[in-house]
Amino acid sequence: MSPMRARKLLAFSVLLSSVCMAGCRRLGDFTFLSTKNLDLTRFSTESAEKLPPVTGEDSKPIVFVVHTGVPSIEEAADRAMAKANAKALTNAVVYRESWYIPYIVGENKFVVKGNPMK
Repeated sequence: MSPMRARKLLAFSVLLSSVCMAGCRRLGDFTFLSTKNLDLTRFSTESAEKLPPVTGEDSKPIVFVVHTGVPSIEEAADRAMAKANAKALTNAVVYRESWYIPYIVGENKFVVKGNPMK
């Protein structure tokens, strides 16, 4: 095998393996999601329907093979609620996304999307 062909095969293998190591997984759907202690008698479902959906995420990089931390669903939900100054999210969906190029770099991430409730 020629050196040029071997390099092309190696580059293709690295590209294919990095694509195979990327993914997004839907972890769950929640009718009501909050990370705070709430008095539910003071909430109205009408406010959730009028406000546009928000998204929050928490991610941690992978450098070489070292995970620099663990992402948090709670932090992702707090960031989503902070965007709309909300106390809770309705019709929330939680995703986990990750990608990794072996021995180089990668990322683990939680994403929370939902309608804010004030």
